[in-house]
Order: sequence, then structure tokens, then C-alpha cells
Amino acid sequence: MTTPYAIQRRFTRIFFSKEVKGIISSVENKQELISVAILNISEGGLQFRQQRTSNHDLQINDHLILHQLIDFPELKVLTDIPMQIKWIMDNKHLGHVSVGTKFNELSKIQRETLRTFVDACLALSQSS
Repeated sequence: MTTPYAIQRRFTRIFFSKEVKGIISSVENKQELISVAILNISEGGLQFRQQRTSNHDLQINDHLILHQLIDFPELKVLTDIPMQIKWIMDNKHLGHVSVGTKFNELSKIQRETLRTFVDACLALSQSS
């Protein structure tokens, strides 16, 4: 018997219903900032998408830096977080590429802020 996918996750994840902008870069070239759409986030990492035309030749296991999430001032402590690409979904028939990342290290305050944010978003969605 297989374990359902949701149970396999270590951290609770929230999915954004509207586009949330984020700024990332590669570790090797921190000056080349890449604007992406954040699709979901948890304490473990995040998923983003970028337009196929702006594909920066990202590969699995590449190391990135999350510089900031633009749309949520309460997450301003989530800056300069090292991440690693764990998977890439590149369907040639879509206009974008989706990328799943794992946070390599979060400070205690970053982890607590993210946990509080995720819990608040979940509570809000359950009360609607």
C-alpha cells in the first residue's frame, strides 16, 4: 500500500490563489535577479514558475537564493535564503516552467515567521 502524497510531506504547504511575485538569483550570479511567480510555500521550500522565454537554464540540484517575496510585507524576514532545485516540470506545450525548491537553511525567526504565516492562511481559508 502506498502512502497518500499529502501525508508524505513534512511541512504544511499553502497554495496562493493569486500570483505572488518573488525575486531569486543563482548562487553563482547574485547580481542577475530573476522575477518569478511563487505558487506555494512551506517551511521546507517553495514552488515557482517562470515564463519559458525567460528560462535561465535552471537544472535539478542548482543552488539559488530567494531574495524576497514582494506581495507580503509580513514575510520581509524571508530574504537571502539559500535553496536547492529538487525538481523541474518542463512541459513543452506550456508557456512556463515550474520549479520545486528546498530551503537549505532558515534562521529560527524565518522558520517561525513562515510557520505563523502558513497557519494564519490556513485558518483564514477554513473560516471562509
